[in-house]
Amino acid sequence: MLVRFWGTRGSIASPGPNTTTYGGNTSCVEVRAADGTLIVLDCGTGARELGLHLARTMPQPIRLHLFIGHTHWDHIQGFPFFVPAFLPGAELNIYAPLGFQRSLEEAMAGQMEHSYFPVKLRELRSRIHYTELDEGFFRVGDVLVETQYLNHTAPTIGYRMSSGGATLAYVTDHEPFWSPTGRVSQHPGDERHIAFMRGADLVIHDAQYTEEEYRGKIGWGHASIDYAVDVSLAAAVRRLVLFHHDPTHDDATLERMESSARARAAARGGLEVLAAREGLELQLEGSSTAPAVDEASALNHRQITGGRVLVVSTNGADIAAIEEVLTEDGLILLQLPDMRAAIARGAEVMPDLAIVDREALDGEGDAIFGSLRERLGRRNFPIVVLADGSVAPDAVYRGEVSSTDYLAKPFSPPMLRARVRAWLARTLMAFDVTDAGRLAADARRGGEAAGGGNARARHAGLLAAVPLFRPLSPEQRELLIAQACEEVFPPGHAIIQESDPSDRLFVILSGRVRVLDVAADNPVELILGELGEGEILGELGVLRNQARSATVMAIERTHCLVLHQTDFLRVLQSSAELAVSLLRMLAGRLHETDRRLSRYAPDPVTGLASRRAFHDQYRRLAAVARRRGTGSLLLMLDVFQLKDVNDRHGYSVGDDVLRAVADGLIEATRTTDLMARHGGDEFVVFFPDAGPGDAEHVVARVREKIAALAVKRGLPVTIQVSVGIAYSQSPPESADEMLREADQDMHRRKA
Repeated sequence: MLVRFWGTRGSIASPGPNTTTYGGNTSCVEVRAADGTLIVLDCGTGARELGLHLARTMPQPIRLHLFIGHTHWDHIQGFPFFVPAFLPGAELNIYAPLGFQRSLEEAMAGQMEHSYFPVKLRELRSRIHYTELDEGFFRVGDVLVETQYLNHTAPTIGYRMSSGGATLAYVTDHEPFWSPTGRVSQHPGDERHIAFMRGADLVIHDAQYTEEEYRGKIGWGHASIDYAVDVSLAAAVRRLVLFHHDPTHDDATLERMESSARARAAARGGLEVLAAREGLELQLEGSSTAPAVDEASALNHRQITGGRVLVVSTNGADIAAIEEVLTEDGLILLQLPDMRAAIARGAEVMPDLAIVDREALDGEGDAIFGSLRERLGRRNFPIVVLADGSVAPDAVYRGEVSSTDYLAKPFSPPMLRARVRAWLARTLMAFDVTDAGRLAADARRGGEAAGGGNARARHAGLLAAVPLFRPLSPEQRELLIAQACEEVFPPGHAIIQESDPSDRLFVILSGRVRVLDVAADNPVELILGELGEGEILGELGVLRNQARSATVMAIERTHCLVLHQTDFLRVLQSSAELAVSLLRMLAGRLHETDRRLSRYAPDPVTGLASRRAFHDQYRRLAAVARRRGTGSLLLMLDVFQLKDVNDRHGYSVGDDVLRAVADGLIEATRTTDLMARHGGDEFVVFFPDAGPGDAEHVVARVREKIAALAVKRGLPVTIQVSVGIAYSQSPPESADEMLREADQDMHRRKA
């Protein structure tokens, strides 16, 4: 493999006379495999020169693979200036981990909104494909790509690439899991990091700070040169490149850091070390043995929304900080005061991960975590321990449990959030092979005793791995699967239709579904929730024995075990544990529904959609309008001098004015149009399937209806509204652009 560096800096570009040797552009590395596969690692400002070079030298159309460690700006800010993205026929395959809340495409498009850049992402002429990654492996051409989460303030992935016997590890934006004192590693996360790099011919490693600088920047997500050297020596790599240089370090500083790293490597066993420089080229010859490949595919994205996080602590400030950062990801937080309560109630609350304040162990020591795992029936159950940073090394890591994590207090909330995201993606609803085999074997023995065949034994084993049904005995599981079958649904398939009979219950073994409320007279689908692995759907209809009240759609390939209503009800009546677990699950969903209602509830004065609901529903209507190519209008109304109305006549009259405007909009528009109260005195209406010639007719009709309602209701004021109009033949994904145009049109009309 050929490796060439086009950008070496971190945080922000720092070009100038003092950075000419090592370079001032942010992260960008070119990799070419022996089969011609072109790979770009990160797309910082160095990507501009790389793009120009590729446009001049590569045969057209260009096909490349862009791997992004995470979507912080210093790793993507060169993309708007990356020439291949603008070339017709060019094909760009972009890979990155899923960040917080936003998809990869949304993160890339954010910096190319018209507020920041003249060309939007969707206007580029190349073909762009987006792939979100978790831990695992996949192949690009002849290159085997392996991924592993790093320790950063956002979900960040390191890449290990092998081709022709040569191996490269790209692990930038990574911080030590635990601050080492006297030995290379005292944390299971650092051990996993070393194992990921082991035997690589070249490691490109974050080394932003000196050791002294790092002590003042713990929790920022970057490493020191000492750590980079030590873990590379422990991993027995052949060559280390120090990368992600701090923008404040000039050439003289980096030369001193490079010399210091070389001296440290020479004193501890020998390792070729150099600092990354723009223009540096390295040829990797095959020397590594074929790596052992993990069974998991990095392309199999694991959703974490709805994951249950148990917090074991009595520290109110810590609990509040944890709740603030994790509820944004749609996680359900459960809180218990100590480990004894966690062990006693663990099977009831069914957590997917635990965050434990070490002070809540009551002197029991870390061995108590084994009792919790045994109680839950999950050997790989992840536990993040919040520990005093001065704790003795032996208390932090004993080496026998790789799914115990430690985070020093006071902890960095973004670091904790990324750490939880990584653990849930790695282990959510999963059991290790031993646990799954044991549960399946227990179920199989029960099935054979009851005279069941191979299919029934398989169904019992599958059911035993689902947390909700774990408390059941083999005999109860046999009763439950008496009429069971398996079904696989492709993306977009309606698993349940509204008004279907409620004779079946679905257990999701893999995949993800979306619960929708679909009105016959409205094209907008209201998303009620999403469900994933280990969850059930259709339970309310089964319990109430009534027709389905919602539609359930597969949003990815979904594998279900289908149970019969009578079998489920019979077992439910015989198992108090199953009944309690089901109640807890329903209570969690009710809590989530209440949270959604609080965010998307209609405006209490007018009954129209809220601002947040408008923007969400706009995205779906705009997508439909773009597919049809029919064009759309957006109408913005501002109630004239509403404050004066409130001051002179009271807020009750002001509310009557707002209601008259809202009702006038309803009477003047179609049921397929989207209306919202967007602000205190501001309304917006989105008209899909409308042309520019409809604008003035719509405005006149709205004014007429509002004036008629004001007279009919005897309001003591004349309602006047300012109007702005925006039209788009292909409405943008976000409503912001059309709202700005409508606001500008309103000001022109006022003038």
